[in-house]
Amino acid sequence: MLQQKVKELFASQLEQWPMARRNFDDLNSVQVAEVRFDACRMPVTFNAGRIRSTAAKVDKKTIAERRCFLCGENRPAEQEGIEYGRYTILINPFPIFKNHLTIPDSSHTDQMMNAERMGEMLDLAHDLSDWAIFYNGPKCGASAPDHFHFQAGDRGVMPVEEEIKKADKVLYKSDKLTVKTIDNYVRKVVILEGKERDVLTAAVEQVMKAVGEVVVREPEPMVNIITVWDENEWRVAVFPRREHRPSQFFLEDEAAKIVFSPGAVDFGGILILPRKEDFDRLQVEKETIADMFGQLSFTDEQFAELTDKIAKFSL
Repeated sequence: MLQQKVKELFASQLEQWPMARRNFDDLNSVQVAEVRFDACRMPVTFNAGRIRSTAAKVDKKTIAERRCFLCGENRPAEQEGIEYGRYTILINPFPIFKNHLTIPDSSHTDQMMNAERMGEMLDLAHDLSDWAIFYNGPKCGASAPDHFHFQAGDRGVMPVEEEIKKADKVLYKSDKLTVKTIDNYVRKVVILEGKERDVLTAAVEQVMKAVGEVVVREPEPMVNIITVWDENEWRVAVFPRREHRPSQFFLEDEAAKIVFSPGAVDFGGILILPRKEDFDRLQVEKETIADMFGQLSFTDEQFAELTDKIAKFSL
């Protein structure tokens, strides 16, 4: 069983790889404070080990000049993995979760979502049902936008997993698919539920196409995606975006600057902050959290245009 093999991989890697073991041990000292909004909760975390990912330069020049850390020949000698189709399942040595995985393609190919990739994401969620599988678009939190990969974290940790179960605003419904959203959710989200792989794959592809029609971005529509297999069906949360990082990230005034570069986990409800000063500030400034997500998510008008398109689906 794949899940058992992955758990055995964790045990052996943490025994044989001192750097990874230290970083996973450091999760025990991550500070957490919870901020509550009307329709959701958001744990704010101080995790200094994530500075490498959060502050990563992902411009074309920087990417072209560095060695890809997801390519097999460039990985640490201690890092081992499990083959899964065209992917390799690895432990993530810079973790957010107690059982954090990175799942790169075995070939060096761009981070671009399509129907085939989405189907494979659903397969992973089914076969690793103790994990939530997530995807960061190339300009939506992926620190390796030049190498396709998924990530996975322990089920039940991201607040979005429970919150989407309660979503009751239906955008589209057929006998094989339900599409919903949540009002007043701080960030915009499209939730897809169903039991049939091909139907969900086609539906997510249509959602991404619609996202790209509302807000045109290259190289692909800006989204973060979280997928779980739960109660004998898939649930997929798609977060449509219009920007990569909030204005606070770029401020030169250190007192005003916030090092916040959200990916799927942040949109899933866990704010990852690598600086203590930002952690101290945001746990009491919920309006700043809302402002930053507001800069990155679709506006109300853009989301209304998107949901109008979804209502006209034929699946």
